[in-house]
Amino acid sequence: MFLKQLRFLPAVLLFMLLAAFAASATDTVFTHIEDMSGWSSCTGCAGGGGKAVYSIHQHQASPSMDGSSMEISLGGTKPFSHALLWRRMSSNGTASNFVLDMYYYIDKPQNSLALEFAANQSVSNYWYKFSAQCNFTSGEWMVWNSKGSTWASTGISCNRPPANTWQHVVLEYSRSGGHANFISITVNGNKHYVNRSFSPLKQKDSDSVGIHFQLDGDASQNDYKVWADCITLTYW
Repeated sequence: MFLKQLRFLPAVLLFMLLAAFAASATDTVFTHIEDMSGWSSCTGCAGGGGKAVYSIHQHQASPSMDGSSMEISLGGTKPFSHALLWRRMSSNGTASNFVLDMYYYIDKPQNSLALEFAANQSVSNYWYKFSAQCNFTSGEWMVWNSKGSTWASTGISCNRPPANTWQHVVLEYSRSGGHANFISITVNGNKHYVNRSFSPLKQKDSDSVGIHFQLDGDASQNDYKVWADCITLTYW
């Protein structure tokens, strides 16, 4: 009887219900990722300008939510240059549900073109990249179409945050049916459902799960800083 009733639930509610049943004590949770060693970074490795001047400083007492944040500064002279930070979290190739939860604090939001948040997974030589970009120029959240190598519109607004104020972002994703599924984006408690799915990119790589965070420069490559804190990744 219960299974028959499930057929009449809206798709989003059905997914949430099934995800709740799937999530259990077997969930893998990484907390305070900003304080971990093993971060890598680059400029020019994700398209766009590749001559940013950037720096990364961990274990910053202020500003911080818990007494230890990660500070990333971006500058230089090459327009639209970026700084990409990433960390490999595990060699898991079986997880299919992911939640990335983090706080960020920006000193000069008017100087940022966009901020990008992502979890990712490589499974059987397929790359599932769950990248979501808050594009401050268009004022919209965009999600990454891996196989099409392009950003896709979500219709969800993303306005520049006020300066020197903590912002809370939660992104939910899943991998099913051979697709990277973007489920929802929650900003400061306001949840929006994305409901977009894309095929992964085929590439040779060992099974893994990771995260990344990217700062994008504007047309004048004006400098700014972002502090990231309480970064948590959960998967099951």
